[in-house]
Amino acid sequence: MKQFKKIEDGKGSFIDRLIHTEDFKPFYHYALNESGFKERNDVARNGLESHLGDVIQSYIGEDISDAQQNNIEALKSGHQVVIGGQQAGLFVSPLYTIHKIISIIVMAKEQSLKLNIPVIPVFWIAGEDHDFDEVNHANVYDENSIIHRVKYYSKQEVTDSVSNVQIDRDAYITALNKMFSLLGETEHTKLIYQKLRDIPDYWTDHFKSILQMLFKSHGVLFIDSQYKPLRALERDILKWQFEHHEAIDTAFRNGQNAFEQLTSERQIITDTNVHLFLQYDGMRQLLKFDGNKYILTKSGVALSKEEVLEIIEHEPERISNNVVTRPLMQESVFNTLAFIGGPSEIKYWGELTQVFEYAQIKMPLVVPRMRITYMTQELKKIMSRYDISLEGLFANGIDEYVDSFLKTKENYMVEQEIRAIETQLEASYESLMQLGDDALAYIAKSNVAHHKVQFDYMLEAYRKEIKRKYTSELKHFTKIKNELNPDGLQERVMHPVQIMNRYGIHIFDDVLNVFDQYQYDHIILLSN
Repeated sequence: MKQFKKIEDGKGSFIDRLIHTEDFKPFYHYALNESGFKERNDVARNGLESHLGDVIQSYIGEDISDAQQNNIEALKSGHQVVIGGQQAGLFVSPLYTIHKIISIIVMAKEQSLKLNIPVIPVFWIAGEDHDFDEVNHANVYDENSIIHRVKYYSKQEVTDSVSNVQIDRDAYITALNKMFSLLGETEHTKLIYQKLRDIPDYWTDHFKSILQMLFKSHGVLFIDSQYKPLRALERDILKWQFEHHEAIDTAFRNGQNAFEQLTSERQIITDTNVHLFLQYDGMRQLLKFDGNKYILTKSGVALSKEEVLEIIEHEPERISNNVVTRPLMQESVFNTLAFIGGPSEIKYWGELTQVFEYAQIKMPLVVPRMRITYMTQELKKIMSRYDISLEGLFANGIDEYVDSFLKTKENYMVEQEIRAIETQLEASYESLMQLGDDALAYIAKSNVAHHKVQFDYMLEAYRKEIKRKYTSELKHFTKIKNELNPDGLQERVMHPVQIMNRYGIHIFDDVLNVFDQYQYDHIILLSN
């Protein structure tokens, strides 16, 4: 793999404004520059680092690498982290999850050199989330570059945190076999299949085991937000969040309103006013305060303030954060230099500025993850054949190139002649309509409309015939779109296993070797 191209963000886009202007300065506490990192490095530590190191070591377990062990010791000594997170998807899924980790590693290495101190890469697995439909599938390309959705079909409805979901082995193997039947056989397939087949029995554990296999040599520390010892460490923070939920909610609403003035959108959509979940009757349920009691939104059960505090004290693993309080919890537990997130995450952190300020905590540097697209030599040749630029593709999509290609294959005189005949016919019928016979005028008008439909049909049939004649060429355009520009970015759709099956299980080590510094532009990597 080698860097082939940088695609700059369009002028005025959110990322462009974030990086190159001061539009969002009031909403993020540090500038994304060298002085911002130095300033952040000087903040006081939170005092939890030793306990946190023990928790993470316990979570990673016996498979811990030397690099991870060294980073745990550095964490315990108070050194800061670069952190990001993601829900636990099927076989990891999608590709940008891997790119978040790559971003975290590159940023941690770069700042370690610049600050001349250890900076530790950490990946936060959002195991507390319960929306299983968001994580139970993977997109896979077949050998014709057609995208298929492979889904894990659970026999039971999932209403609890995904960390508590035990994998149905038959359903898992069925999904795994389906994925590999679509991928096609390469020299790497058998090894990757074996690695994915032999995984732990719980959902986030299978996710962690794959990431551990790929990145433990780079020292990345993994932690599940639903891990019981971590939640015990968070007990006092959860109490504070609960007891101050009204002020937190007010700060969030005010901050969101202010941020919306710059973005014209709201990233966080929630009608809760407590911003905490409680596990109750096997379901993860939002708490909502009605002015007197705390209502569980799914079961309607009402709890007193004292009852909720009792649960936090004795069973903190039953309480979890929502999107409003999770960033605050993350920063309260970790000594964070920088948070790495996708564009949507960066925006919702901007909506939480006043929440952090109410808690008297400065948010860390909030950094857009690196965006990476993989391009094969075959795709490069196809794009060159049709004179398709990467800049044009990512700015405007493939349709304008398809339309331009088809125009070159049509006889431009065909449409002109059809329209000329249509005009002549309309003129002839107009003469009939001028004879003053209302019945004849009505019939003539209806007949003209019928002929116009036929002329349009003739032109459309001609264009369909052109498309049929150039089916092979149009498949090339489909391949470019599906592989390079699906849903805007490849990494939102393509699965990491697709890349591993093509280039080998250690491909992401090779990708990391490409980057000697952090990249804010969209990077195109070309296979050798």
